[in-house]
Order: sequence, then C-alpha cells, then structure tokens
Amino acid sequence: MQKVRTEPRDPPPAGSAPAPALRWVDPLQVPDWDQRVARLPGATVFHSRGWIEVLQTTYGHRPAYLCLEQGDQWLACLPLAEVCSPFTGRRAVSLPFTDLCPCLRTELAAARALWPGLTRRAREVGWQHVELRSAEVVPPGTPPSLEFLGHVLDLRPGPDALRAQMDSAARRSLRKALDSNLRADIATDPAAMADYYRLHCRTRKRHGLPPQPWRFFQHLQRCLVDRGQGFVVRVRKDQAVVAAAVFLHFGNHAFYKFGASDLSAQEFRPNNLAMWAGMRYCCERGFQQLHLGRTSLWNEGLRRFKSGLGAREERIPIFCWSARTDRFLPREDKAKGWHTVMFRLLPLPLLRLAGELLYPHMD
Repeated sequence: MQKVRTEPRDPPPAGSAPAPALRWVDPLQVPDWDQRVARLPGATVFHSRGWIEVLQTTYGHRPAYLCLEQGDQWLACLPLAEVCSPFTGRRAVSLPFTDLCPCLRTELAAARALWPGLTRRAREVGWQHVELRSAEVVPPGTPPSLEFLGHVLDLRPGPDALRAQMDSAARRSLRKALDSNLRADIATDPAAMADYYRLHCRTRKRHGLPPQPWRFFQHLQRCLVDRGQGFVVRVRKDQAVVAAAVFLHFGNHAFYKFGASDLSAQEFRPNNLAMWAGMRYCCERGFQQLHLGRTSLWNEGLRRFKSGLGAREERIPIFCWSARTDRFLPREDKAKGWHTVMFRLLPLPLLRLAGELLYPHMD
C-alpha cells in the first residue's frame, strides 16, 4: 500500500522513538488484524476484519484503512472502503452500511493528524467525496452533513436491573409477549439466518425499502456468526417464527444490527421479546455495552421504543467532504421519501431484485 510520508524536519536523536507516520492498510492482508485493533479503545464489530470482508465479498468495496503508526504501535486507525459505481461515482466511506464507525485512537490529537493525509489521498486517487461517520478526524467545529440518533445500553448492572430500568410501556409489552406463550431462542446456524431473512424481506417491504441481497446475510453468517461474533434471536408463536433479530459483537461491545417481524403477530409484541432475549444473552456473555443502532431523527416511534428500554441517547454525525470543492456537503436521510411509496407497491420478488441491483451502488 502507498505510504504517506510525515518525516520530521530533523532526524530524531539516537535511541528515541520513531516519528509517527501515516500508512494505508488493507486489514484483509494483516493476519492479526482483530488482535491489533482490539488494543485500541472503542473497537466494535465494525472495525473487525469480518465486517469489511462482508462488504468486500458482497459488494466489491475495497478496504483502504488509514493508520497512524509509531514503530509497531497504532496511535489511530480510520476504517475506509472505496465505493466505485458508474452511477454514484467513486468515493471513500467509513464504512458503508455501518451505523457508526468512530476513528480508533489513543488520543484525539492522533485522530486529528489523519485529516491532511486523508484529503491528499482523495485528490490523488480521484475520490469525489469522503464520508465519515464520526467527528474525531474532521477539523474542529465542522457542522455535520447529516445526523442520526444512537441508543446505548450499559449491560454491566445485569438483567434484573435492565428490566427494572425499562419504562412502563416497555415492561407491559414484555409481559404481554411472555403471557402470550411466545418462545425465544438463541441460534448461530445458517437456518436461523434464513428464518431472519424471510421476515427481513417482508419488513422492508412494509417500510418501503428494498431488502439487502440474500448473499449479504450469507456472508454475514460466514464471516462473523460462524466465527463466534454474532447470533440470531428467533421468537416463535406456536411453531411459526414471528420475529427475529441479528446481533453482532466484538470484544466487550455488542450491537443490535437487524430486526424484523410478522405484522400479523404484532399484537403479541414479539419484537419486545426478541430484544429482551438478546439483551439478556449479551449480559450472560459478559458484554459491557449494547448499541441499538442508529435511528432517523424523524422516526419518533423507534426512538421511543429504544429509549423505553433505558438506553442512553446520543447523536451520530455524518460528515461528507467534497474533494473537488474542499467543502462539506449536506446529505439527505434516504430512509424516507417518494421512493418508499413505489417500493411498497412492488411484489416481493421484484423488491428483492431491486435490492440486488441497487445496494452495490449505495452506502
């Protein structure tokens, strides 16, 4: 990979530590990548080798991670993937289809040191823009191009405390699910992922959005779940799977990534049981934190659901920098708009085909 030189004006004294240097790294070529990245504070499953492997094998996005090194120690690491599309252009995203992806760093100054090398690289290789999903790297005071909400649960108090901190509506919904004889199980086999995907397609249709391709979930299974970095919660009513959720994890952090359900069973509150089963399992596994994913600012219902679980709310900023104009561009939340009406009207096979065609060009 290309090296970005940051040589000091004068050679360091003999015996002193080498000067920090920027280097572009492909994590798929680093055998001990997960062990190295786990040493940096805040590492999540989205920083792992498995996640970028899912993105590359599914959509062809090429990894280009920018690291600040001092000797054999990483001071900062910014994950990036190059997205090349004849329709949406060539750009770098940190990272596509990722709810949040903060720059890993030992201190804030190390993250700030990445910005000159990142912008230089963008101009050299012809990236139209760079999209970052955290604020550590961009110049201080930069307003975000777009914002989402994130919700985080502290799992350390344990299951009893988590249930007690739910608001009254969440506790009532959980009791309704338990009283309705719903059953939840934890699974890591491909059949469970297939059960989830069937509900995923129907749920996306209700929301007016195409589902991700089935091959995306096959790679999620192979690259993460099969390697012990994820699980599926299934909720059954009698013998039918009426809700399911996909959780991913790395180190002490777990992430609720996908959820879906059968609309005909909503009166029994299967989603609440799926979330509770995942929360309890994460506690039992010793994870310290569960992130519930990002939420659009306009989606008040989903915001109330996550906040009702006792989660701490935070802002997730998106920054989109144009290499041509050297300016930060506004972005739109594409989860809502005229296109959702059209997608709701499509038969499910055509909606799945739309996902196959569209997602390689999206981020």
